[in-house]
Amino acid sequence: MNKYGKRFWVSLIASSLVMYGLSYCWHGLFLNDYSMMNVSQGIFLAAASVVYLFISLLVCRAFLLVQLDRISKHPMVRGPLAGALAGVLMFMIVVVVGITYSRNASVQYLALDLVWQIIEQTIGGVVVGLVYMYVYEPLPERMTFEDEE
Repeated sequence: MNKYGKRFWVSLIASSLVMYGLSYCWHGLFLNDYSMMNVSQGIFLAAASVVYLFISLLVCRAFLLVQLDRISKHPMVRGPLAGALAGVLMFMIVVVVGITYSRNASVQYLALDLVWQIIEQTIGGVVVGLVYMYVYEPLPERMTFEDEE
């Protein structure tokens, strides 16, 4: 299987779009966090799109980890597992760096944020798994020594 073939790039873009949309709905519509920002909303959303490409890259690379072969080779198990792992990792980075919408983050707020990160990235992992299940990628043809001349 080609590691960085069509499936990888389609899953990277698709999961990034889905997670970005979920984040916008959660923070923008349900929690109304965007009204508390000190930065221009346009700049924030542009930066968030780049961050979600990075998160999606993290999920896609975690999906391809050889260590997950011990758990399952099925894409619909690997994808959510890779997403959940990425969600926990992103939560830890956000907490350490101190990126939050609330200055007085309580334990309940942090727990809710952890759960949301895991849900969001798990859904992104499901998208990665679906792409790897349903997007056709032909096997590369074998090169023979006669082709080199």
